[in-house]
Amino acid sequence: MKRITRVNIQKIVDQIKAESISMRRRFIVFIISAIAIVLSLILLLFNLFGIISPANKQIIDALDTQLLSYTNNIESDYNKIAAHAISFSEQLESSIQHYLTENSLTFDDLENSSETLVDLQRHLYDIVYLNMQLTPSSGAFYILNTTVNSGTETPYYNGIYLKYINMYSENTVNNEISLYRGAFTTGKENSLTFHSGWQNEMQTDFFDKSNSLFTDKTHYLLSPTIGIPETWERARYVYVPIRDLKENIIGVCGFEVNDLYFQLSQKTDDEKQLVCALLDANQDVYSGQFNSSRYNNADSNIQTLEKRNFTIFDFGTEKCIGKTQSLQLGNSTFTVAIMLTEAQYESLLKKGNSKTVGVILFVVLFAFVYCFWVSQKYVSPILQSLEQIKSKDVSGNSLKIREIDDLFAFLEEKDILYEEQLKNLEISRKLAEEETQRTKEAYEKALAEYSLAQSEIQQLSEEHKKEIVLEDYEFFICNLSTLTPSEYRIYELYLSGKTAKEIVQILGITENTLKYHNRNIYSKLGISSRKQLLRFASLKQHQDKLGVSDT
Repeated sequence: MKRITRVNIQKIVDQIKAESISMRRRFIVFIISAIAIVLSLILLLFNLFGIISPANKQIIDALDTQLLSYTNNIESDYNKIAAHAISFSEQLESSIQHYLTENSLTFDDLENSSETLVDLQRHLYDIVYLNMQLTPSSGAFYILNTTVNSGTETPYYNGIYLKYINMYSENTVNNEISLYRGAFTTGKENSLTFHSGWQNEMQTDFFDKSNSLFTDKTHYLLSPTIGIPETWERARYVYVPIRDLKENIIGVCGFEVNDLYFQLSQKTDDEKQLVCALLDANQDVYSGQFNSSRYNNADSNIQTLEKRNFTIFDFGTEKCIGKTQSLQLGNSTFTVAIMLTEAQYESLLKKGNSKTVGVILFVVLFAFVYCFWVSQKYVSPILQSLEQIKSKDVSGNSLKIREIDDLFAFLEEKDILYEEQLKNLEISRKLAEEETQRTKEAYEKALAEYSLAQSEIQQLSEEHKKEIVLEDYEFFICNLSTLTPSEYRIYELYLSGKTAKEIVQILGITENTLKYHNRNIYSKLGISSRKQLLRFASLKQHQDKLGVSDT
């Protein structure tokens, strides 16, 4: 049996001091020592922080990224709905004032006048219907501070509430609607299907606190999630006041976002199947709307527990792990949340930890193999080359590594050449920095000009939109599909800025033929000039870019 050789550490230290260990051995010892130190520090950090593991950090970072994106989407969506609500209010104010003036009435004259209120609803119905079609929501409404019967014990208010029946996507065009609240005559005239809980008028506590809610800096309100009377549904409401000429609040209008629409419009495309929510906080208890029907119900009150880097959501039957962020909408603060189930979290954590351990083991094994490979493939050739270029012993300070000392002695003869090259490189670097600065200034100038142009285009589009008669524009949009291929080709050429002469040359037709097609296009689209054609087309392109649906 062979004897085990004992390692004499003192002898090795003496050899190092006496410069009797080659660079190859030093290289292997230093690399292995560095790897051991780094791994020791990693294990120490894991031991100190406990639950903070690489896998957990990755999950938290992913949740943070998704939460930021989701918060921005929520804020953008509700700001868009609020903008539509403000426009909706302005249209109603104008129409109501026009109706009162035309019939020599005041707003107070409407109270207890059922025929007048029904007639007013008939005039306002198209505005409600059109704005509901244009706005990303599940319903639209207006309520006036008046009633057909002021003698009832419970106060009711007159108005129209339109909402969609069955929604299968977040697109609100061509969905079936029902008259949830409003005059019976108005519903029958517009062939609406009546909800089983239909009522002629509505109840609201809005007018009891409207003046205190809408200050100079409050343009709209977003309600918490509430149950819709006489239904199993829940919804949020975006409110905007309706004012008279003296700026008194005479009504309220806005849009409904029910649980189903929220679920459809806030879907997430990710393999983790994250649950996103907009929550209403009541101390430590939350409720709200979720992008999953699993949690969208009236009993979804959630207890929360804050941990170091995440929040635990307790639904009673199960728990979720996620992140939260506050969001100001209107004059209220809501909580945006993104979460995954506890089972999903544990699965991802286990998978991540297994992957981390595997990576560490692989790195350790690879490092040891790589050290020996480099020693054979890299260090040995260097040593051979150094032996070939050495010409004599060099005196002076020693680095206690034979090969490097010899190399430095050889390189001393090249110092002057290297210094000159360094000066040239420094000059080149300064020239490159100057060129970079000039390029940056030119880019910033071009970016500023582009932003100004975009702003002017947006302003011009809004001005054109105000000049357009709504009914003419609806007729234009609805009849675009009636154009023949030849007529639609001419319509596209006009949109691209081509003149009549250029279109004649492009299509190879006569001017009379072009005039004939022009007459047909104008007739089908209900327009009278190419200027009007381009104005309607410009507005349609602008709405398409904003994601606004055409009626």
